[in-house]
Amino acid sequence: MLPKYQEALDKLVNESYELAHCAKEAFEIVVEVLESKDLERLKEAKALVKGNTKREAKIDMRAIETLALYSPEASDLRKVATIIKMSGEFSRICDYVKAQANTLMQEIINEDLVDNDGTRLAFYKSTLTALSLSVELVKADDSVLNDLIRGISIEESKCDDFVSILEKSIISTLCDNKEDVDYVAKRLNSVRKLERISDRCVNIAKLKKFAIEGGKLKL
Repeated sequence: MLPKYQEALDKLVNESYELAHCAKEAFEIVVEVLESKDLERLKEAKALVKGNTKREAKIDMRAIETLALYSPEASDLRKVATIIKMSGEFSRICDYVKAQANTLMQEIINEDLVDNDGTRLAFYKSTLTALSLSVELVKADDSVLNDLIRGISIEESKCDDFVSILEKSIISTLCDNKEDVDYVAKRLNSVRKLERISDRCVNIAKLKKFAIEGGKLKL
């Protein structure tokens, strides 16, 4: 592998990692605020993921330049293509983190924060674990690949269970008061958007496996 190509590839990996790490750091704050109710911390979380679309576009452009300049072989081409896709996944996660921060901010302001007997917090924490493992994947080699993928799969499965519990709890409020349709719809939408973070983490795991091992990619 050419030294300049390796340098360009390393820059791509580092920029993708920085985007991923910002998403993780922002969501760590969101999880913290679910307990502390500190609005100022939520502003910090939103600032961390601000401009994620521009950062994603910058990574895409750098990747295209790398491909144009160095014409990498198939295995290296796979790595560059994977970085583009992974960065897109992390950018979407940033969008979901912003949405969760906004939802949580409104709930705190309106004094309408509901934790469903700790299920919501557990859901947030499992999502955070899946996201943290995905961030590790960006720079991981094949020696830890399967362990990280297994961990993400476990947390994603937990998140599915938490979603089922939360959906039943939220819908039950509609049975008690049929005038709460808008409230229920917003709560369900928030839960389902949060679920997409762990789904994206699974996609990132598949992408990393494809980058290292090749084969067919199914997202």
